[in-house]
Amino acid sequence: MYVTSVDNVEECEMKLKGALGVKVKYLLHEGVGAERLQLRLFTIDVGGYTPLERHKHEHEVFILRGKALVSGGETKTVVTTGDVIFIPSNEQHQFKNIGNEKLRFLCTKETVR
Repeated sequence: MYVTSVDNVEECEMKLKGALGVKVKYLLHEGVGAERLQLRLFTIDVGGYTPLERHKHEHEVFILRGKALVSGGETKTVVTTGDVIFIPSNEQHQFKNIGNEKLRFLCTKETVR
């Protein structure tokens, strides 16, 4: 078993092309024994956004705080605190903070082998 506090996990700036004001904490990952699924905490500054991207792994997302415009495939949806989102494999997606506070959400990432 592995147990830690979110406060003990280093926060990293997302430096991918197409990202602005995004930070992530890798809460559970292969380095601590999570071989099939990762759990990450994202924080996006007001006006910030993740890259518009697609990849093999799916995502399950839980919005902890804030308001976002989420693009998924051909759909754009406004989400807020308490909403949950499923993004299937290979679906193009992006999160944009459209609120007046930092956006925070938990996001899983399947480790595709």
